[in-house]
Amino acid sequence: MSSRSPKQALYESFALVAKALAHGHRLELLEHVGQGERPVEALAAVAGLSIANTSQHLMQLRRAGLVAWRREGKHVLYRLTDKSVIDLQAALRRVAE
Repeated sequence: MSSRSPKQALYESFALVAKALAHGHRLELLEHVGQGERPVEALAAVAGLSIANTSQHLMQLRRAGLVAWRREGKHVLYRLTDKSVIDLQAALRRVAE
């Protein structure tokens, strides 16, 4: 049996989000996704990354619950899960400044 308390589970969830935010490329991708739903190829192009690298970064953001995806034909499109992700990024920016 697990001895993990609800409080510990909550902190682990916070840590997962913090880990996802702990990379410059992921922060940049979040900014671009925050401007509207976009396919991986477009995100890779604006971030100057390979499609494979972009997909890996987006997967980390998805695991943390910051972005969601849907398939449209051959394309995978990403969007923010909630507008509060923009608020989170703005708060991070204020703290860093």
